[in-house]
Amino acid sequence: MSAFCIVVLMKLLSDTVRERSVWANRDFLYLWGATVISQLGTQITFLGLPFLAVTMLNATPLQTSVLAMLGWVPVVALGFVAGAIIDRGRRQPVLIWCDVARAVVMLTVPVAYLFGGLSLWQLYAVVLLMGVFSTFFDTAYQARVPSLVPDTQLVAANSGLEIAQSGTRIVGPGLAGALIALLTAPLAILLDALSYLLSALLLLGIRAPESVSDMPPSGTRADRPLRVDIKEGLVFFWRKPLLRSLVGCTVLMSVGWALVEGIFLFYLIRTLGLDAGLTGVIFSVGNVGLLVAAAVTGRLVGRWGLGPVVGSAVVLHAGGILLIALAPLAPLPFLITGYLVRAAAVVAYNISQVTIRQCVTPSQMLGRVTATARVISWSSIPSGLIIGGLLATAIGLQTTIWTGALLSCCACIPMILGGVWRVRRLSVPSAL
Repeated sequence: MSAFCIVVLMKLLSDTVRERSVWANRDFLYLWGATVISQLGTQITFLGLPFLAVTMLNATPLQTSVLAMLGWVPVVALGFVAGAIIDRGRRQPVLIWCDVARAVVMLTVPVAYLFGGLSLWQLYAVVLLMGVFSTFFDTAYQARVPSLVPDTQLVAANSGLEIAQSGTRIVGPGLAGALIALLTAPLAILLDALSYLLSALLLLGIRAPESVSDMPPSGTRADRPLRVDIKEGLVFFWRKPLLRSLVGCTVLMSVGWALVEGIFLFYLIRTLGLDAGLTGVIFSVGNVGLLVAAAVTGRLVGRWGLGPVVGSAVVLHAGGILLIALAPLAPLPFLITGYLVRAAAVVAYNISQVTIRQCVTPSQMLGRVTATARVISWSSIPSGLIIGGLLATAIGLQTTIWTGALLSCCACIPMILGGVWRVRRLSVPSAL
């Protein structure tokens, strides 16, 4: 399963991306392969656990909502702590042990099912624990990338990782559905657990040393409370205009889309009168934009620079939502174009802003800075989803879509005020 999907994803890489020397970097390829495999396993989890809850445990809509919500809790509750802990030592062991821990947690599901002890409370615990270990893993792997590749290859590396994640979002749900139909959900989740173990084995193959020289001497951090490290990371983050501006852009873009995302299906079905087939076409074609953007962003950065790509992505993201708001004029052309443009813009934006963050942040601070950006950005999404539902009830679906588009347009303000659009090279001394 994983080998087949890796081959498919590699074929989707453009000639430009393949030519970059980052693909000759053995250690990066191990990290890339581990990302593909674990992300495919995660897709099985996203579909398999709710499927188990509904079909085998008779869960109610409220209970499945709680199940989904618990996955967000660790990111917000433990993000700062995860960043501080990761900055106290090597990131490689964190990545490996998080994969092993996720495998063990997922194994409890088929085992409990086999012995007739599976319960909804166990699924709640599984989702919560998976969120905890994924929070540490995701923060650590972003902090690990700069020690695997030189600065000049960061855009190519981040593009490759985004291709892996985007590709698995396209391939994963269909593959997960087929496995659940063929093997049943418990056995599919067993494969998920095995995928994390395989990911850990690949990570064990990485030999590149970490930037130990950039880290504090042994023991200097262990003697002080974590809150001191967390505060240090927050102060560093706040004093960097680029980092503040980027997180401001991210929050406005995230909330703008969250207002739309929670009501998007209702908008397609009730306002535009589309059936399930046409709805599926919109999502499928739109998601292709993820791969296209991941494949070409490196070339765009090389030609225009990081800042202009970020600025263009912010404008295109808002433009995509505006097209969705205008969909009653010509539903399919506007929806497909808008969804594709927005998806591509998100990927180009993520690659560029992560690269900027990695370049302007010292290695010993990268875990905490990454965690700070993730906590601030991701904590805004659940509130945006709720506000979108409330607005749709109060002012209507289409007006809410317009509100999301206008809010996304506001992301241009921090981008301009913070000077993000002026950044050209990977090294940005003027912003430091």
